[in-house]
Amino acid sequence: RFGNADKAFSFDGNNNYINFGTGMLEGDGEFSIMMWINTTSTAISHILQKRDSNGVNGEYIVELTDNGTIRFWTYEVDSQGERYKWTVTSSSAVNDGNWTHLAIVQKDNGGQMYLDGSLEDTDNSGGKVNLLSTIKTYIGGDLRDNRSYYSGKVDDLRIYNRALSASEIQTLSTIID
Repeated sequence: RFGNADKAFSFDGNNNYINFGTGMLEGDGEFSIMMWINTTSTAISHILQKRDSNGVNGEYIVELTDNGTIRFWTYEVDSQGERYKWTVTSSSAVNDGNWTHLAIVQKDNGGQMYLDGSLEDTDNSGGKVNLLSTIKTYIGGDLRDNRSYYSGKVDDLRIYNRALSASEIQTLSTIID
């Protein structure tokens, strides 16, 4: 990225992925996920997910939709049954072959999505998801269902156990490292 294209993780959309194991983000506290993405794909694919074959409780997915937008959704089994906790979707397509900075934040009663430092969507309708420590985190595909592999690049993935502010996200979206 930015003159160092060979430094980003590259995924071919077939079956390559990175397994980060268990224990990344757990509980119902605040968190932030940030990364740079670059794709021209029009296939539904999972860029990042905390999801595995042990069920649907305490999961999240960063998904590229077939129209090039980004959708982030959380899922949980709680006292109301199985349901989405909060979901945000970008209004802008990101599959133009340019680098896009993506930030997801869980805080308050749900979460937010930012693209290139600007707020894209907010959902405070379902409450914060309680992420399980036993679920694995993957980048590059849906390893629970062995499908939806991502075709594109990911760089500078950062995961925080706190909610970054809008000004922090804006600043970090402009740093070229």
